[in-house]
Amino acid sequence: MAFLIKRGKYYYVNFYSEELGKKNVRKSLGTRHKDVAQKMVTELEKLDSLGKINPFSKGFNPKKVLQRNTSEETTDCNTVSESIELFYKSKNHLSPATIGAYQRALDHFVELNELSDVHPTNVLSYHFENVIFKKGITSATRHYYFRHFRSWWKFLLKKNIVEKDYFPALKQDLPRIRENTRPKMISEEELGILFKKFDEELSRKQDLPEFDPNLVQYWFKPIVALYFYGGLRKHEAAFDPELSYSGLKGENLIYEDGELSYISLPPTKGRKERLIPIINELKEELDAYLKIRGKLSPSDYLFIYTGGNTKGQPVRGMRVYREFKRYCKEAGIPTSRTLHGMRHQAVTTWIEKGFHTAEASYMAGHSNQKVTEKYTHLTVKRLKEKMNAIKS
Repeated sequence: MAFLIKRGKYYYVNFYSEELGKKNVRKSLGTRHKDVAQKMVTELEKLDSLGKINPFSKGFNPKKVLQRNTSEETTDCNTVSESIELFYKSKNHLSPATIGAYQRALDHFVELNELSDVHPTNVLSYHFENVIFKKGITSATRHYYFRHFRSWWKFLLKKNIVEKDYFPALKQDLPRIRENTRPKMISEEELGILFKKFDEELSRKQDLPEFDPNLVQYWFKPIVALYFYGGLRKHEAAFDPELSYSGLKGENLIYEDGELSYISLPPTKGRKERLIPIINELKEELDAYLKIRGKLSPSDYLFIYTGGNTKGQPVRGMRVYREFKRYCKEAGIPTSRTLHGMRHQAVTTWIEKGFHTAEASYMAGHSNQKVTEKYTHLTVKRLKEKMNAIKS
């Protein structure tokens, strides 16, 4: 019997056997990510049940056992199609949308080059060039193919299925793409206009004889404020039935001395647990909503529909997206603004206000600090302020 435990920042597997006189042994898995650790424990349990390992033997190392087992599994990878399926299995912690992006890119690669039944070692640089540098596609599309092909190929290199890395040379020929993050980012002034439009519409509807308070989208302002001030991903706050981590719940709200102080998030897309401090602007929106929402148990979804056919169900991300776009249009705010753009705005603001990149990375839940560093080019305002502070 094996189960997962956490000691400090790292996860361990604990083996227990009553047959061996209630013997107990604990071994480090060498990871801070719960989803990765759970997969490792599941595989170790499988190997134990098949009699392929003895976790109570002297010198037993679960990491080496899993590495050896994975290496053995890859020996049966004889075609490009098989290697791609193996790659997808390694990515099963990702969202369906992300997996779908990999599938579209790799399916096109295989079909265009007719590589389905070819051994991966017979894939050459020109096969990638046929797709990445084909005529008539934008620079952004070229980078899209490059990223997804490189991720798959790095996986094959790591598993020793292939030996040659073509991507450093391919990257040199990639055209630069113009940064287009700014048009997606809503400003705090625009956020105020957006909320004012919501309040105006609500005030107008309240004067109508058919007004039903149960159909009011009281969740709209607090959930948008979470994106803007807290930097949450769309489905970390809103719900998606295909994502196990989606939808904020009562257990994610952390109080100190009776005051709502933090948003606690388990490992999600970035595979990192995080605790996000709640600033006053966000606290005001959440407190106002919670007074209307009523008592919330730890397992209850925070944002729910209070009327109509979906009464009691959690608010879905697509609904938030549609309402956000509608209010932007009615308020005269550029429709290029997006929900994810507010996450960009949050991270940029944190860095501009003096947070270290590592701190911003932690609050954003980025899997790698390098992801956060791309936001530093957006902080020109802070650089200008520092430059103006220099005395001649």
